[in-house]
Amino acid sequence: MSRTTTTRRVRTLVAATAATLVALSGCSSTDEGDENSYLVGFPALTSGPAAFAGVPITEGAKLAVKEINDTEFLGEGKTIDLKIDDIKGDPAQAIALFNQYAADGASGVLCCGLSSEAGALAPVIEKAKVPAIVTSAILADLAKPPYVYRPVVLPAESGGIYDQFVDTVVPAEGIESVVMVVTGDNDGMVGDAEVWQAALERNGVEVLKTINTASTDTNYTQAATEIASLDPDAVVESMLGTPAALMARALRERDFDKRILTSYGVDSQELFESSGGGLAGSLFAVPFQAGFTDNEMAAAFTEAYQAEYGKDPDMYGAQGYTAMWLMATAIKEAGTKDAEKVAEALEGITEQDTVYGPVTYSGGQASLAAPGSYLEWTEDGTLEEWTGATR
Repeated sequence: MSRTTTTRRVRTLVAATAATLVALSGCSSTDEGDENSYLVGFPALTSGPAAFAGVPITEGAKLAVKEINDTEFLGEGKTIDLKIDDIKGDPAQAIALFNQYAADGASGVLCCGLSSEAGALAPVIEKAKVPAIVTSAILADLAKPPYVYRPVVLPAESGGIYDQFVDTVVPAEGIESVVMVVTGDNDGMVGDAEVWQAALERNGVEVLKTINTASTDTNYTQAATEIASLDPDAVVESMLGTPAALMARALRERDFDKRILTSYGVDSQELFESSGGGLAGSLFAVPFQAGFTDNEMAAAFTEAYQAEYGKDPDMYGAQGYTAMWLMATAIKEAGTKDAEKVAEALEGITEQDTVYGPVTYSGGQASLAAPGSYLEWTEDGTLEEWTGATR
């Protein structure tokens, strides 16, 4: 069998199970004597400020496991046992849980919702030789075969989504000046800001000022007041999701009614609500969005997610789903519970058909050729596709 995840196989699997999905518990017990059960651990962000992303990531992963097990993707009678535990935003807890999964004989682990967690856990993963699939952390240079793989599509990669987004949106919107706001204590956001700035300057945009904030900040009054006084054509938020929403709220409260350009970190109804509607008018690029991503796998995934959870999937649900399918494919190829053999199988996967479209892997990092969808939040809290017209 090819080590490439094939579109036909996965579409068949999704279609076969979409109508019969039932709730799947995040925690289960593994019978260590059962040779047909493959333990996959998942230290997850299901509570705290990042839960708006962590919860749908686990939902996507659980949906994938349901499909994998119901269709016997791994072989007759063989199943994935997904063990999910909440790290409560604590990297030390993520390390403790990872070590426990490894001791319990896990074939692999899903991990790393935030860059802080990823940075702490990466050396532990390599030492334990238990492969990990990163669900959402965007820390630079994180992927490192044979043990750390990232199916997350990085908007900040060279020639990636940010570059295409800026090249398209800036001229169409007539943006000539911006203020950048950066979550300065997050390495992923700092790296993203560098890519944003290079793309903006390449398009002749003047960066009037860069304002650094902290991930724990909740009051953005001073920053918003300063931005309003500078009166840029747009604000670029290279920020984590919750800070981006709160920053948008502060800006709108100070009558800043121009564009906010940001990342897909704001792709959450919960964040729109926490922004008090401040995210209205914000514009971002996203690899997947239900109803906007145009491929058969995305449509099947959306239908299955709706049947399981009674709502549309967001970008985070897609990330969990994609990560789990990548791990399952490697386990199937390895044909064994042995974690090192699963790592070897992962290293042989060079392509994956996903809900984003076909991705390719180089150095353990996924890349997507397509630009994704350009979306903006409307005043009533819905997402619309950007048409190129200014507000």
